[in-house]
Amino acid sequence: MGNTSSSNYDCNQQSKNNKKNNKISKKNKNCSNTINNNNSISNCKKEEPKKNYKLITLGSSGVGKTSISFRFVSNIFVTEYDPTVEDAYKKDYVFDGKELKLELIDTAGQEEYSSGLHDKAIRSCDGFILVFSITSRESFQKIKDLREKILWVKDKDRVPMVIVGNKSDMEKDRRVSKSEARSLAEEFECRYIETSAKTSENIELLFNTILGQVVEKKK
Repeated sequence: MGNTSSSNYDCNQQSKNNKKNNKISKKNKNCSNTINNNNSISNCKKEEPKKNYKLITLGSSGVGKTSISFRFVSNIFVTEYDPTVEDAYKKDYVFDGKELKLELIDTAGQEEYSSGLHDKAIRSCDGFILVFSITSRESFQKIKDLREKILWVKDKDRVPMVIVGNKSDMEKDRRVSKSEARSLAEEFECRYIETSAKTSENIELLFNTILGQVVEKKK
């Protein structure tokens, strides 16, 4: 009889212990969920918004600034456009593993007018792409004036900048040698890249190069 009472006591005690352990287990599970939820919230808070950068293409009419812009933004080659209209293109772009929002200002043929609007565009931009055609010495000779204009408007000694010799697919019509263009880039302490908007040669390299300078400067 005594053994039966002891056995019942042990069973009841075990049942209570099991219930207690279940409560502890549920409590721990809830804590785990809370921690996971908090981590999720924490991660959301740490997620930074995409950074915005503004670039501008500058150069004489007909050198391919708009074609470069379209090739980069939409991966298409355009041959017909209004050469007197300034336009802006936007693109989400992954650079160095981070998502960026880019705005690319295409000044078209407005370099000829030296307008206040042109100065305003320069003032608002972070990086500068100076474009000439390797088939035109006149467009190459204007690069120096463009650089001086940028530095004057920005009131700086240096800005993120790349010199671009476009239309590299027209080698047989070349009027500016690579060595001459590289010498100018060395004088300006910037990079020289030859591109073809028609074939897409070095377009991605061009924008990765200028973005590298812009991002580094803004750190």
